[in-house]
Amino acid sequence: MFCCVQSGSNLDVSSLSLLATFNEVERLTLILRKETAVANNLTFESVFKGITLTVHSSLDVVGLTAAVASKLASKGISANVIAAYYHDHIFV
Repeated sequence: MFCCVQSGSNLDVSSLSLLATFNEVERLTLILRKETAVANNLTFESVFKGITLTVHSSLDVVGLTAAVASKLASKGISANVIAAYYHDHIFV
């Protein structure tokens, strides 16, 4: 799930089993499991499945995520990509 909370909210995000966070100007984005979002009354719009590319890729590699996202797009599947240090993670 992708959820947003106001920065400085009363929610203790350190107590959640988060997959990732991203601090944007508008709000703090939380990426977490649906069960955790529901249990903490966090609103979300869509449910995604996660794909982890098991190939060890450098953050400097050009084109890997574009190739995967293009293939998914050709099948009408959205791709929300997060590049971590060792692997790319795609939420479809």
